[in-house]
Amino acid sequence: MSNFIKVLSKISYKELGRICEEEGLPKSGKKDELVKRIAENLSEDRIREHVIEFLGVGKKVLEHELVPQHRIMSKEEVEELKKKYGIKKWQLPKILHKDPVALLLGAKPGDVLEIKRKSETAGEATYYRLVVRSG
Repeated sequence: MSNFIKVLSKISYKELGRICEEEGLPKSGKKDELVKRIAENLSEDRIREHVIEFLGVGKKVLEHELVPQHRIMSKEEVEELKKKYGIKKWQLPKILHKDPVALLLGAKPGDVLEIKRKSETAGEATYYRLVVRSG
């Protein structure tokens, strides 16, 4: 949740007021108070929707033909992957938790994404990325 609070704190006072009004929350007070009110009263999913809207990233991004299919793997699938390739999770290539697709999926640091890309030679190629926190 803290990563959404950081983004919320970058949103203008006017926009925070609009979010509060839309969600039926009091829109008076200082900017920090609005951020705290939103964080305490809205679900993580609802905050994510507002953040995505603020960033200008829509769910249609996932449906674009140039964006490969992404999904969050289960813990069991990650264990099988590590066993299959004889690797540790940290050895996987990384993707930032602030990546638009990671945000849209609700991926958190420590999650592993499976990415299926179209390939001219293989038909389909599967890649894996470990979600990590950015600086």
